[in-house]
Amino acid sequence: MADERFLAQLWATIEARKADETATESYTRKLLANPSKARKKVAEEAYEVNEAHQALLAGRDTKDHLANEAADLVYHLFVVLASADVTPSEVYTVLERRHGTTGGREGKTS
Repeated sequence: MADERFLAQLWATIEARKADETATESYTRKLLANPSKARKKVAEEAYEVNEAHQALLAGRDTKDHLANEAADLVYHLFVVLASADVTPSEVYTVLERRHGTTGGREGKTS
């Protein structure tokens, strides 16, 4: 069963594509070369997550569909982060701080 450790593997794959100048046919590499397109994909996938969530709560969709849309969103978000050299670790640090485990804006996301 997959767990959060896969996110590190996904990040490593995205970083490998970023470094591999010969991977010209890679979808990830094409997105990295066109950050505007990657940002548009994040917005599109966020919208699709919203739609799938609303439909699920209304009994018109499945958890599987929502999970698929969320996976698309996470992937595209990681590509946007990679294009700006922002690591997941930096994001996790912000979340940890906001959650109140390291001080700062306690309770912001809890």
